[in-house]
Order: sequence, then C-alpha cells, then structure tokens
Amino acid sequence: MRHSIASFPWRGGWIAGVVWLITVLGAATAGAATQRLVILHDNDIHGHLRDFCYVEVAKGPLEHCGMGGAARRASLVRALRASAGAPVLLIDSGDTTTRGPLTTQYEGVDEIEAMNAIGYDMAAIGNNEFKLKDAADAKDSAGAQAALQRLIKLSRFPWLCANVTDAQGRLLAGVHPFVVRRIGAVRVAFLGLTAPRSKSYPQTRGLVFVDPVVAAKAWIPRARAKADVVIAVTHIGVDDDRRLARETRGLDAVVGGDSHTYLYQPVVEKSLDGREVPIVQDGEFGVRLGEFRLTFQGNGAAGWRLAEFSDDLIAVDSAVKPDVAVEALVRRYARPLDVRVGSVPAVGANPAERARLTAEDLAEAWKQATGTEVGLQPQAVLFESFRSRDVTRYQGGAAVSRYPVARPGDRGAARGDARQAQRSGRVMRATIKPSDIDPTRTYTIASTAFVGGAIGGGVDTGRDAREVAEAWLASSKTVH
Repeated sequence: MRHSIASFPWRGGWIAGVVWLITVLGAATAGAATQRLVILHDNDIHGHLRDFCYVEVAKGPLEHCGMGGAARRASLVRALRASAGAPVLLIDSGDTTTRGPLTTQYEGVDEIEAMNAIGYDMAAIGNNEFKLKDAADAKDSAGAQAALQRLIKLSRFPWLCANVTDAQGRLLAGVHPFVVRRIGAVRVAFLGLTAPRSKSYPQTRGLVFVDPVVAAKAWIPRARAKADVVIAVTHIGVDDDRRLARETRGLDAVVGGDSHTYLYQPVVEKSLDGREVPIVQDGEFGVRLGEFRLTFQGNGAAGWRLAEFSDDLIAVDSAVKPDVAVEALVRRYARPLDVRVGSVPAVGANPAERARLTAEDLAEAWKQATGTEVGLQPQAVLFESFRSRDVTRYQGGAAVSRYPVARPGDRGAARGDARQAQRSGRVMRATIKPSDIDPTRTYTIASTAFVGGAIGGGVDTGRDAREVAEAWLASSKTVH
C-alpha cells in the first residue's frame, strides 16, 4: 500500500502509478523537485546462510521448505536493483550472525563473505553481533569483541552504531554513528542504534550502552547538519522504534530489526516536530526481503521532506532461482559439515512432532553425558529439528547451539524456570514426566549453559553441547 504524507489533487482525477504520481508531486509546489529512493532491507538473518524449512507457528504450524538463504536473496536483490527505476540501497538491521552450525563453525566470517558478494551498502550492529563467542569460550570480553572487530574489518560496507562506546566515551573501532549517502540531489544520513540489553552480556564488559532514544536526540542534529534527510537503521525492536519516532525531532524514517516482526504495512508515528515517521521491519531469518520505496520532495534551498512511502515484504522462496556464485560460496562453507555423525531413533511426521522429539533427544543427551537424573532442553531455542534418522554434523549443529552443558542442581529453580518458559510461550522438554517428580526430593538436572544461566546456580561442565550431541547420536543408546 502506498502512503502519501500529503495529498496532491490532479484535475483529471486520482492517478495510480509511480511515474504519474511523481509528476503530480513535482507539479504540486512551484520549484520543488522529487527524488526517489528504494531501500531493500532485512534483519535477524541469524546465520541462515542456506535455504531451509520455515515453520509459521501462528498458522498451524505450516511448514514451507526452500525458504531464504543467501543465494536466493542475492538473485532477488539483483532483480529488484535492475527493475527499481531509482537508486537502490541494501541494508541489514542487525543480527545477521549468531545461531546455527555455520556461525558456530566460522564465527560470522561466512555470513560477511556472503553479504560482500551480494553487495550490502550498510548494516546495523545487533545484540548478537556482540555474541560471536559464547561467554564461556571468550573467558573475558576481549575474545568476543576481537571477533566482532574481525568481521568489521572483513566487511566491504560500513557498520552503524551510535549508542555504544568504550569506558572513555569513544565509539566502537571501525563503527560509524551515521553515514551520509547522496541520492541524486538529496543527502541522506543513516543513523545506527542497537539494543541496550546487550550491556548485560559478559562479552560486552567494558562497553557503555546508552538508551537509543537518548543517543538519537544527541546524534540526529549532528546528522542533520550534514544531510537533508535522516533515516534510523535500528536493532531495538518495533516498540522502541515507535518510541524513537515519537520522542525525537528531525527523524524521517526507521528501518528496524530485533523483534522479528513482520510489518506488512509500515507503522507510522508522529514525531515531536510533527513529522509522520514510517517504521518498517522484515520479520526474521531472510524469509522475506523488504522493499521500502520513498519519495522526497523539495530542493536545496527550502529543504527536503518525505512526501510518499510504501513497503512490501517479498517472499524469498523456491520460486527465486539461487545465484550461482553465492550458492557456490555457501556450499564451500557448508561442505565440511555435511558428514554423518549418527542417528536418532525416530523422526516426527510434522513440524511440531519433530521439534518435540528433537528437544527430547537433546535432553537425553545432556542427561547421559553428565550422569544427572534429569535432562532439560527448551524446545523454542532450536535452530532446526532433526528431519531424518541419519544426522549430519550440519543438522546436529542446527539442532543445538555450542553452549557448554551445565548441571544446575536445584530442582525447584528448574521447575520455576519451566513455568516461566511456559508463560512466555516456550516449551521445556525433560527426561522426566511432571507426574513422576517427587516434591520431597532434590534432583540433579543437566542442560545447556543458556538454560543453566537463567535458572541460576549449578556447575558448568565446560563440555561443548555440539560435541555432547554428536557423541550421543553416535552411541547405541538413542532411545526415547
């Protein structure tokens, strides 16, 4: 749906169509010109370099295979660039890395290589870009921050983040608070903001995170001093994006991420200076690609304003032919993981059943590896489920992150965490039925450090969850 911030009558009636509408806009104000810009945008790719089977939980769940993947995205981007009829920028709004077997193996290098090949113009730093190394692997924050620096240096495009500094107030090395791009006659500034909750991560020790709205109030005037238009590229979630638009002056649009929200129509908020600020977001995992079309009106003397906008979320599915070169790049990174490591006793007949069985398999693996009485695995954090009895290293890594296996010892705390997970829509799978729990006893429980940290207490075994899962898959004790 096309949104006009102001209405422009035409004597012959209302006319649909980009070319005619631009003519109308151009004639509306004497001496005014128009400039179009197309922003292709994605967010929260989370290591989905290959195409995959995507489950729409809200609709059944329904499962669609052949979705996403860098090679299909590359083809779609190329086609949209060719047909846009206007300047095109390709933007990622953060969390391109972290999760899944490839990120675990390569710490984001594979994803940056793909982004370079596709031709991204800029990216916002997401909270997961700070977690390229797990806390236990990093031992201190230096390892994780060095891993991020490696990706920044490898990237052929700028990274944006204005609300994170070191203890001395200096911005992250190699990271820009904003960049300015000249689009025809219009100078457009892109301001980066990231999720402040990242300050709680062990990997960000020594860094200072400022509330994104507070930071934006300081940086928007600086960006406006060098540009005619300011667009925020954020990884703060749609709720904070709305707050950002409402509580600032001088912001024209927001290209967001973090909340994994499919905004099939832009959300519009009115800013403190009366601007109608559209907010767009593209969901998750590269299942779709956003096409944000903007028309600016004005001139150098009077200034420029956003006069019209629309946004479509285009499916990246099996109808899109993969780009040959990017497909070869992905295959090169994935090939070492496409080796069989073992098998599972059963595979579910539908997405929900596969997710349940996979979580139960992993819970059993944690239990056997640690000698505890109970294994525990949250179903909702699975990157992918086991889809065949024979499991490769790639599939095993897709089912489990690399978090070390932990041994929380307090049964009461574990049960409390399960109740909290249920309230938030997460399902916990355990090797013991609730009806079999003796309320007078204390049980030893094994899970990943991701869960153990949330429960509190316990002992970290230091064993990599992938290795534990592979050992279990290779064993003959794979029984439900």
